[in-house]
Amino acid sequence: MKRFFAFVLCVVLFVTTTVTVYATGVQPFSNNVGSTSTTFTISSSGLATVKNTYNGITGVTRSAEIETKVQKKFGLIWITVDNGSWTDTSTATNFSKSHSVQLSKTGTYRAHVEFKISGTGGSDDKITKNVERTYG
Repeated sequence: MKRFFAFVLCVVLFVTTTVTVYATGVQPFSNNVGSTSTTFTISSSGLATVKNTYNGITGVTRSAEIETKVQKKFGLIWITVDNGSWTDTSTATNFSKSHSVQLSKTGTYRAHVEFKISGTGGSDDKITKNVERTYG
């Protein structure tokens, strides 16, 4: 009986042992684009600027649609600010563009960006970026 109890205890400990794995520099696999990036800045006067960039793959990247929203945090939710939403489209292999919006109040803001990159590499790449900044 002692052996059986010891065996069961070992099995329980083995099954419930937590293994921690650390990953650094993990990049999601993309079919049609090499990289995407979003920078979000807010000037001391409240001018919020979002710059979206993608570096495509020559002969693979065909088109892109980039939806951007500048949003203010209210409690647990994010609300898009007035004139803070736009969509850029491109058929270029590489693309970079900035937009700005004037903020009227201090607080926590974010740039919420959804990249949709199409090409011959497979299904569309759908990449979301959220960059937060505080104004004031």
